[in-house]
Amino acid sequence: MTNNSENKIFLLLGFDKFVIVVLNSNNEFVYKKETLTNNKSNQIDLDFLDNFLSENIFKIEKELNEFVENIFLIIAHQNIFSIYLSVKNKFDNIIINSNSINKLLLEAKNCCKKTLENLEILHMKIDQFYIDGTYFKTLPEKKNYKNLSIEISYICLPKKISKTIEDVLGKYQVSINRILSFDYLDSFLNNKSDNLYSIALKILNGFNENEVHITNKNIKKLSFFEKFFNFFN
Repeated sequence: MTNNSENKIFLLLGFDKFVIVVLNSNNEFVYKKETLTNNKSNQIDLDFLDNFLSENIFKIEKELNEFVENIFLIIAHQNIFSIYLSVKNKFDNIIINSNSINKLLLEAKNCCKKTLENLEILHMKIDQFYIDGTYFKTLPEKKNYKNLSIEISYICLPKKISKTIEDVLGKYQVSINRILSFDYLDSFLNNKSDNLYSIALKILNGFNENEVHITNKNIKKLSFFEKFFNFFN
């Protein structure tokens, strides 16, 4: 068997179903298996997950003639939540560039360091820029301003939950490449031609230019901010 990095594997752990899919280099489905969980607790049934992986991991490896070594995990969970904060530049009359934005993001990270230490950051994004009394959704072209602040949100999952999933996957020598929030991905599903996995690929490739990616493993295209914000790596 070989390892073909062109194939991307997504594991969806939803409230009512588990889905595992494999996309080839053309982002076409080459494998898909879905099963209802019949789970009423809104918690992940780890035994059910173990059986689901046992049924499908070896089938995928046999069909593709390659090892499954890592996956992208998409998760819907009642314990996923957001943390919001705002940070302001401490100096007036600034030039907005990668350095000034990076300083604010580092400050935000340090402010939340203790809060975030037991949390898995699924997504970090800049929600708004507040520049000289005006809100902007994206960074405007003008570079010189008197005042700058940014509003940031973290979408988080307790590490104890991600760790239990990692332990089950570890039985099959599979690691998690990146964890994505189902609700976050679903918020971008406006085009009928898209599906959850095509949206996931777009997000991983920088579709939301205000998202600061927490990892850049196996990502070919970087989002606007990821080009210079590498402090999570």
